Amino acid sequence: MLFKKVFLPILTAVALMAVGCSSDRFSDNSNPILSPGGIQAAPLGQVLQSDLPPLGGDSNVLSLSEQMQVSALGMAPAGIELTPASVSGVWRASVGGMTCRIATSQTKFGQGYRAGPLHCPAAFSRVSSWAVRGAHLIFFDNAGSNVATLYSSDGTQFEGQTVLGVHVVLSR
Repeated sequence: MLFKKVFLPILTAVALMAVGCSSDRFSDNSNPILSPGGIQAAPLGQVLQSDLPPLGGDSNVLSLSEQMQVSALGMAPAGIELTPASVSGVWRASVGGMTCRIATSQTKFGQGYRAGPLHCPAAFSRVSSWAVRGAHLIFFDNAGSNVATLYSSDGTQFEGQTVLGVHVVLSR
């Protein structure tokens, strides 16, 4: 009985160690083609590379309709590179000669960030979000449709028009 209590656990432990030592984990891994798990890997010294398109499209590229609107306004496609931080805040807006304010926060919403027109004329009152694309500031409605495309050469003032052709100027 003592033999079974002492010898059986020792024999089991030795058998488990022998099985563990015979696995591929402790073998020579000089073959770089197959990794220990059998997964195909690149040979040493080679780097596999490919360019992937960004998820959800490139937000810094204007769509064809936006490019046509910009060219119709006579705006140059080049300018300063805007950031959401440089655009956020409260702006004084002149929409078709009438003044109002628009708040541009950095809260994610709609096509970019939340926008809130404050007592603006109908041409600009349906704005609900905004996005920066290069030197352009684009405003969208709740459906994601473009309301206005504005351009800035220095980041302190924006000028452009709504899709209805109403002239818009933003300044601080």
